[in-house]
Amino acid sequence: MKLQDITKKTNQELTDLIASERKALEQAVIDSRTKEVKNVKALAAHKKAIARALTITREREIAKQEAAK
Repeated sequence: MKLQDITKKTNQELTDLIASERKALEQAVIDSRTKEVKNVKALAAHKKAIARALTITREREIAKQEAAK
């Protein structure tokens, strides 16, 4: 998922995205260990999507804290 798409999402949508990507990553890891995965780059894609979503979430938290000061 691209950064532009992630930044347009609300906080609840980001939380849902993180949960679904973590579940997909877990399944991809299981598939890779049982040699059922055809696209090994999917693991990295899931990890990057999780990292991007967590980064945007944290940036919003920091901005909210700074605005409160």
